[in-house]
Amino acid sequence: MENLLLIPVDDSVVFPNMTVTLAIDVGDAERVVLVPRKGDEFASVGTVANVVERVRLPGGGRAVALEGEQRARIGAASNDLTGALRVEVEAHTDDEPVDGRTRNLEREYRAVVEELLELRGDDGRIAAFVRSITEPGVLADTTGYAPDLTYDQKVEILETLDVTERLELALKLQRERLAELQVRTRIRDDVQSGAEKQQREY
Repeated sequence: MENLLLIPVDDSVVFPNMTVTLAIDVGDAERVVLVPRKGDEFASVGTVANVVERVRLPGGGRAVALEGEQRARIGAASNDLTGALRVEVEAHTDDEPVDGRTRNLEREYRAVVEELLELRGDDGRIAAFVRSITEPGVLADTTGYAPDLTYDQKVEILETLDVTERLELALKLQRERLAELQVRTRIRDDVQSGAEKQQREY
């Protein structure tokens, strides 16, 4: 167990291996835990992050660059002498299942994401980044970068500690996005070909 400064995150979800800059003051803390807040409640899992840089903003404000390290279960909370909220965290390290089911999910996830990226007009860089990831847990976490996913869906991914279950959930969400995008693309193409047909007739 580790006792860390709790940083509530209301509008984004930070995953392990992500780097973010937040306009907050963390004092002299070197490690903090970033926890999504859902209304008045905190998520049951947060991301332990290292402070990699402190920035002074124009006007005297402060910001910090943080690098997500690993998931952590959130335990008892208490205020320190300065009034800041600190929590007990139990670090969680992903296991690396090597069963056939997980391998199949990995392959399918990569295929769905590549199809999504192709429809979005990716130049190949993001697809290459996804292909380079070898750990199934980290692969599932790339869902956290998806702009179409809701805040609650990303929190659900963060809170899913079992790697195979997380990959299954990530695949389900990406499949839904792909189906929506395919429908939108089809409608756009139909409208476009209809307009071209009308122009030819005139």
